[in-house]
Amino acid sequence: MEVQFIRNATIKITYGGKVWLIDPFFADPHTLPPFAGKSRNPLVPLPATIEEIMDGVDHILITHLHPDHFDKKAQSNIHRSTPFLVPPSDAGTIQKMGFDQVVQIEGEVDLERVRVTRVPAQHGEGKILSVMGKVSGYILECDEEPTIYITGDTVWCKPVRETLNKFLPSVIICNTGGNSFFPDSHPFGEHIELKHPHKVIMDSEQVYLLMAHAKEARLVAAHIGALDHETVSREELREFLNKKGVAPERFFIPMEGERIAFN
Repeated sequence: MEVQFIRNATIKITYGGKVWLIDPFFADPHTLPPFAGKSRNPLVPLPATIEEIMDGVDHILITHLHPDHFDKKAQSNIHRSTPFLVPPSDAGTIQKMGFDQVVQIEGEVDLERVRVTRVPAQHGEGKILSVMGKVSGYILECDEEPTIYITGDTVWCKPVRETLNKFLPSVIICNTGGNSFFPDSHPFGEHIELKHPHKVIMDSEQVYLLMAHAKEARLVAAHIGALDHETVSREELREFLNKKGVAPERFFIPMEGERIAFN
């Protein structure tokens, strides 16, 4: 099993004899609007060409359709016959884009040696949830491989704890940038008024709580280093987990393009 961090939430996983691409986000640097008024997004380039990233991909897994998870450049550069696995709420939208192999995952799907299970995620807390939409995570299981939990965009919450307790994953790919929306600079002004910052994915403290709960699991930090509304850097996350006494062999905070092999 190999995990390659591409950028943001885009991950390429070799697992169960297949190659899985999670949430393809291919935009060129600074071509999308800011989320926090600091900089246009994304902040960094892809580590390889789109052709190289797509090489060998058997399935694409979509957690949700926010533009930093499946953007217009990805939509226009992925072949229409590429198989997609998606939440039911997003299937119609993706089919309208012209993709003709779209599998809806309501619960679980067996694809040869791999079982894919869609699990809940909570993209924030409080008022912000009214505009964040539906989000999913995924569990990948294979008899010959460690169980993987792809959290999707979520905060630390009861559904995440329940997923950990039920599936006991060995590897967790966790979105960790502490991304937040702020009262004076958020993209939802015509829909809601925010009176304080709203975190929408895990920050350092919540990542630690997850790792303290899943004491045997190893974690790959994703969704970090690419967007202007992040509140946690790679260095800050590493320093926090070190101070909390998390064994360094239990977590990986990769740079774009970096590959991690798991036994």
